[in-house]
Amino acid sequence: MSSYLTSVLIFTGINLIAVLGMFLLMGLTGLLSFGQVGFMAIGAYAAALGYTKFGLPFGIGLLIGIVISLLVGLVIGTVTLKLKNDYFALATYGFSEVIKNVLIYFSSFTGGSMGVFGIPASVTLPLVAVIFLVGLVITRNFKVTKLGRNSLAIRNDELAAQVMGINVFKHKLSVFLLSAVFGSVAGSLLAFATYYIEPNLFDWNRSISLIVIVFFGGINSLTGAVTAGLALTLLPEVLHFGAEWRMVIYTFIIIVTMIFRPTGLFGRWEISGRQMMDWFRNRGQRSAARGRG
Repeated sequence: MSSYLTSVLIFTGINLIAVLGMFLLMGLTGLLSFGQVGFMAIGAYAAALGYTKFGLPFGIGLLIGIVISLLVGLVIGTVTLKLKNDYFALATYGFSEVIKNVLIYFSSFTGGSMGVFGIPASVTLPLVAVIFLVGLVITRNFKVTKLGRNSLAIRNDELAAQVMGINVFKHKLSVFLLSAVFGSVAGSLLAFATYYIEPNLFDWNRSISLIVIVFFGGINSLTGAVTAGLALTLLPEVLHFGAEWRMVIYTFIIIVTMIFRPTGLFGRWEISGRQMMDWFRNRGQRSAARGRG
């Protein structure tokens, strides 16, 4: 496998990890958040500065990023999750911008707008693949358990969910924190997949991209989120679109999807392990039948 293809797959896997967090937050629970990129920045800078300033290995930096993200997420979530709909979205956007400006302001430690150099590109494709698969299992199990059903109930009608005995605020905060962990891990991996990070790498366009992926794949479909993440991340690389066209393409995708598929391409549909086994079994039976014929 060429180094270019390996690099593309690594960055695709990292993006998919961030998508899983957005799927939990927006797809299942109905919380439109622009703050995922803020947690990615926390994870990236925690890992990068841990290595460049203190000589900490990647694993320790990743864990530090998770802890910081959980603490920040607890504070931000406690305040913002009391807001409704658009106000929550605006508050999380403000949070991501605050994180970005803090990184610029404390330039003596973070490197400011110049960023952080000297990060070893030590993240490998197998490592990203394993972390993504673990995240996928966690997300899938979350969706099919009572936690996922509670999220769907909250997304459909918060008042009805509360009447049913669901602690709406506590559940939303738990999902918000889990999503923050996914974002932080993706950010840490991103830092060590490149040689350099800087604040503008974590602008609001990255949050928009994650939202578009979840919306395009299907609001309630993990299969759709992963498939859309693969397609929309790989497509610009395959077709060599310039960065200036990416947001135009995403905007076009949103408009077309809203017109023809308001629930996204996959809607509520999921691929299950049983379906895949049945498909392979039926295919094998058809091949055997053709061979006998």
